[in-house]
Amino acid sequence: MAKQEFPIPVIRSTPEIPPIQPGVMAHSRPFVAKAEHQEPLGFPGELVDNWKSVAIDKMEELLGKYRALPVFLDSCVKCGACTDKCHYYLGTGDPKNMPVARQDILRSVYRRYFTIAGKFFPKLVGATDLTEEVIDDWYRYYHQCSECRRCSVYCPFGIDTAEITMAGREILASIGVGQKYANEIIGKVHKMGTTSGFRETRGLSIRSKAWKKKSRKRLMCPSNSR
Repeated sequence: MAKQEFPIPVIRSTPEIPPIQPGVMAHSRPFVAKAEHQEPLGFPGELVDNWKSVAIDKMEELLGKYRALPVFLDSCVKCGACTDKCHYYLGTGDPKNMPVARQDILRSVYRRYFTIAGKFFPKLVGATDLTEEVIDDWYRYYHQCSECRRCSVYCPFGIDTAEITMAGREILASIGVGQKYANEIIGKVHKMGTTSGFRETRGLSIRSKAWKKKSRKRLMCPSNSR
């Protein structure tokens, strides 16, 4: 079998900023949670009919619940300090993976429904209506964030993109568009008490004759022993 050769990139003191490739990661999205994963957490099993009003009401709830959220949505001045700090953007070149752009797909909806300027002059302040296309963007790009908060370290205002991303995910789950992996595991914790879904009665009972020998000496060294 021929040995495959892979080009090894040159290690640089500073990362090379990739060229912008709009929509290159628009196809990437996780599996949508089924009803059996949503309902144990109190979320609807599928997209609700009045999803738009439910999403706006949920956003209003989160703006009052998390005091930092409206501050982060109002504070950005588009300085660009965070644009090349996200490893998802550095790896893909998709501009919507820039932290500021990821924030803006929720910030634009926030401005449309929760600010005076956005209600009367939406185009002037970059406000947009909540549409199915916006929901699709939320689901794509809010699940392409690992919540590492690297961008917030470089933001002069300390804007936490992870806080905005988590709010977007919570709104999505509330209208019936949750993420399968996360909601399935959390549902198992609520239902069974374990992330794996195994109950206490499951598993193998392994017995060995060696354990019955009284003369055998054993020394157990925990990993944190000194």
